Amino acid sequence: MRRIVISTITALILILGLSLQVTAEPGAEDAFKYRKSIMSALKGHAGAISMQTRGLAGDPGHITNHAVAIANLGAELSSIFQEGSNIEDSEALPVIWEEPEEFAAAVAKAEEAMAVLGQAASDSNVEAIGRAFTNVGKACKGCHERFRVEHD
Repeated sequence: MRRIVISTITALILILGLSLQVTAEPGAEDAFKYRKSIMSALKGHAGAISMQTRGLAGDPGHITNHAVAIANLGAELSSIFQEGSNIEDSEALPVIWEEPEEFAAAVAKAEEAMAVLGQAASDSNVEAIGRAFTNVGKACKGCHERFRVEHD
């Protein structure tokens, strides 16, 4: 009986410990690394679509997969800029947190453009995907020009 009680208590402590670990707020470094991963994935899918639409590489039949991936990743944009996460080699400018309404508007524009890209992909309309992809590029550029470190 004593073993059952000890085993039950041990199991409860482990479960509680794991649940606290899962629900813990990510630290600034974790948030930064996650944001960087999302942005890298977006860049990779955008590069693939660009290559495919210009006929330079890849199977044009896969363009839909990349468009859907961009739409899915885009849905996370508004949640990946945790305050204090502009650490290490972050390209995020402080203006993101200094002017949150303006940043939120720019992110909403990008999220909407990416959602339209996802819709075009679900219709399997390559021409519509191309037009929507152009609008995603414009939305991303608008955000990057104001809220990201300038690149040469």
